[in-house]
Amino acid sequence: MNLTGAVSQVDAKVLESRPVANITQAIQGAIPNLNVSFGDGRPGSTGKFNVRGNNPLSTGAPLVLIDGVPGSMNNINPRDVETITVLKDASSAAIYGARAAFGVILVTTKAAKKGKLTVNYGNNFSNSRSTVSTNFITDGYTSAMLNDEAFLRATGNTYTRYTDEDYEELKKRQTDKSLPDVVIDNRNGKDQYVYYGNTDWWRVMFRDNQPGMEHNLSLSGGTEKVDFLLSGRYYQKKGMMRINQDKYEAYNMRTKITVRANDWLTFTNNTQFNIANYTYPGWGVNSNFVSVTVHALPSYLPQNPDGTATYRTELNNYTIGDGIYADLLHGKSKGIERFNELMTTFGTTIKLSDHINLIGNYTFTLNPARDNDLPTSTTYRRAVAPWSIFPGVIDKVGSDYLTEETNNDQYHVVNAYGEYSRGFGRHNVKFMAGYNQELKQFKRVNARRGDLLSESLNDISLGSSDAIVGGYQSEWALLGFFARANYDYKGKYLVEFNGRYDGTSRFPKNDRFGFFPSVSAGWRVSEEMFFEPVKNALSDLKFRASYGTLGNQQVATYGYIPVLSRGTLDWIANNKRVEYLTAPGAISPNLTWEKTTSWNVGMDAGLFQNRLNVNFDYYIRDTRDMLTKGMTLPAVFGTAEPRENAADLRTKGFELNISYNNQFDLAGKPFLFNVGANLSDFYSVVTKFDNPKKLLSDYIVGQRYGDMWGYVTDGYFASDDEAKAWKVDQRQVGSNIASAPGEWGQLRAGDLRFKDLNGDGKINNGLNTLDNPGDLVKVGNNQIRYPYGFNGGASWNGFDLSFFFQGIGKKDWYPGANADKFWGPYSRPYYSFIPADFEEKVWTPENPNAYFPRLRGYIALNGNNPLTNTNDKYIQDLAYLRLKNLTIGYSLPDHILKRAKLTRCRFYISGDNLVTWTKLETKYIDPEMAAAETNGRVYPFSKTFSFGLDLSF
Repeated sequence: MNLTGAVSQVDAKVLESRPVANITQAIQGAIPNLNVSFGDGRPGSTGKFNVRGNNPLSTGAPLVLIDGVPGSMNNINPRDVETITVLKDASSAAIYGARAAFGVILVTTKAAKKGKLTVNYGNNFSNSRSTVSTNFITDGYTSAMLNDEAFLRATGNTYTRYTDEDYEELKKRQTDKSLPDVVIDNRNGKDQYVYYGNTDWWRVMFRDNQPGMEHNLSLSGGTEKVDFLLSGRYYQKKGMMRINQDKYEAYNMRTKITVRANDWLTFTNNTQFNIANYTYPGWGVNSNFVSVTVHALPSYLPQNPDGTATYRTELNNYTIGDGIYADLLHGKSKGIERFNELMTTFGTTIKLSDHINLIGNYTFTLNPARDNDLPTSTTYRRAVAPWSIFPGVIDKVGSDYLTEETNNDQYHVVNAYGEYSRGFGRHNVKFMAGYNQELKQFKRVNARRGDLLSESLNDISLGSSDAIVGGYQSEWALLGFFARANYDYKGKYLVEFNGRYDGTSRFPKNDRFGFFPSVSAGWRVSEEMFFEPVKNALSDLKFRASYGTLGNQQVATYGYIPVLSRGTLDWIANNKRVEYLTAPGAISPNLTWEKTTSWNVGMDAGLFQNRLNVNFDYYIRDTRDMLTKGMTLPAVFGTAEPRENAADLRTKGFELNISYNNQFDLAGKPFLFNVGANLSDFYSVVTKFDNPKKLLSDYIVGQRYGDMWGYVTDGYFASDDEAKAWKVDQRQVGSNIASAPGEWGQLRAGDLRFKDLNGDGKINNGLNTLDNPGDLVKVGNNQIRYPYGFNGGASWNGFDLSFFFQGIGKKDWYPGANADKFWGPYSRPYYSFIPADFEEKVWTPENPNAYFPRLRGYIALNGNNPLTNTNDKYIQDLAYLRLKNLTIGYSLPDHILKRAKLTRCRFYISGDNLVTWTKLETKYIDPEMAAAETNGRVYPFSKTFSFGLDLSF
């Protein structure tokens, strides 16, 4: 009750019955202003997060503490978790020092329970499918015509180079499925395969179903002197690759032991051991999805009648899917990512008196590289694959090499502190002071070698080409002293002071240390005498305020040191290749701490005997001396701008959390229910940056971070005559149109028309400055706004139900140049996956109000074109609402449990990401895929259905 900072907490219930690989997959949307994002949807995908907005101009992320020690949320068994607490303001986070400038996430794992041995077992079996539509055009004739039409208008030639006779054959196969998909025909004096298929390449490459399973086992017990907990988990999730299916496997183990040697001395150990492996076929996790998006038209086949793979049609100069299917069919190219972690903490507590405790602990972590999204080790094998286009003739595609990398990461943490607490009548005081020291040592070794003696055995020693060997190592250290003082009077007036003096090796010697103080206060108005008349309705009311400064040292390890790069030339001298060194880039000699100062005011209220609870916070966070690139320098400077303490940023936001719980009797049995909702928002404004010209390509003082500038469209030209009479020069937003051959080299009916906002007779960006932006205006903002969630649950007579919705209210996205499932042939007129509803969105004289303009190839791909230039018509809102989880369970009654000698038995069914509502124009891109990668070309996200069992005895 004596909290005076901005703190949010959830318990293990948000993780129960969820088929998730890690915690981050379960807590998205559960905590106000804890924003979680994912880079892709692969099995075992790990999340990244920020508290109250990211640090866009520099680097910075929340500090994650596992049972008080820095660690990764992605490595913990979700069933080991007791609570997750987020410290959001400077006051609550100040005690954690140099890495707490952007919040602290405290993960507390379950503790051992004294008494008889308790055994818990749980399992979960799941199946996943894509969250987006995979219904693409699979008619060979339609797809070829669309791509050829777009290609012809851009280049003067067709893409497929099908003849009229070929198109007649494709047309026949729209209705007569008995005709062969491939024939042997003589082209250019040589017999070859010619393809007339209707191939669904998505289902050739990918599976619809992705099974998974999880098993958990924990044991706990003990005596008055010793207690223990032992837990373990096995998790497996198979992916969507159809050939040589990808698979993620993880093993987690945790042991906790507490030994009470006597009344004043206690020893503890907490050890966590994790192993995870992800194995995938082909050229890379996301590269497989990128490669097959091009040149794999439905009219082409994956295999020839003799079983050989396809690669080229020899009718044009392009390669089917860049050769990925031939490679997958051969089955020798693959990658393995391995994640290993051992973390062990030894601690002791000495009770000097009823009021004084001394606590110390030491933690050693081996290979915590996953905290940086780095595997402990990787193996990647690329092999040469056979293919054929001429019957009986086998060619090879690809190259043969093996790459291996090992990352060795050792992390040492020492904490020692003392606590004093005592009450003096109505006055209560608490003091804490201590010391923290951390050392992290990292080393990487990698090697690559080609021309291996075996396709199946993968070892560097089997290569016959020259080995390419590389490496990297770094080391950084922290030293900190901290103190905290708390005072309260009758639990009514609360005040807390924090201070931390931190030093880091990441800055020059004269700038390594900084002092960072904070203060917070609270007033429990509900404890005042004058509040008694309303206490039946308003049970609890507290106002909070805090102010504090924190330092951020999450910058390059050696950013203040000029570093020479080395290499070798192809020249030979003294019987060896000549080595060389390059001049270092520019550095700032005065790098020092970023400083984050935050103001927070908040209110906590409980109504109707605390059945209804409301929490509200408003904050301002000023980040000063941000480490980012300095003022843009002319090209003659000869190197990139140095990183320096060059910018300031102000972030403002709020958080609102409401929950209600109650119960009543239904059919003589208690019916319990709860509902809750949270809403938050934040935005950032640049308050300092050296940009005297106010270039739009740089940060501008007063600019809201994430602002998107673009052109304003004015519909389509209704006729060729109208386009020809248009007096405004649109060549700077239509370079591909201007360079197209013949009649297509000019604006025509159906082409986009842009507004000439400054009236100069041409569409351009002027000087690209705030004072002269030409025809550019602000058309959106790419930062998240209004993330929210709401949840509920009920239980009665052994049955339980819970639901959880999550989403964001606003985030603008302009599709990238390679957003194939959005632009289709407007980008590359040879994309493999054209949405089934694409044709009805294309402008034609019969469809003048279509979403897209007249079909032209490359106008969404190359620069300075109508669709590559951000504009108001095609900007997308990534706002969404997702049914994140729905769970229904049933627990056996006590009389049956007693007969079976069980203490708990619960069956459940659960669904994750079941339904998604979005504002996107396309149903083929998940909003989180677009947020993860500007083209949305990543491993698709999935919806999951599962069932499971929980037993205790």
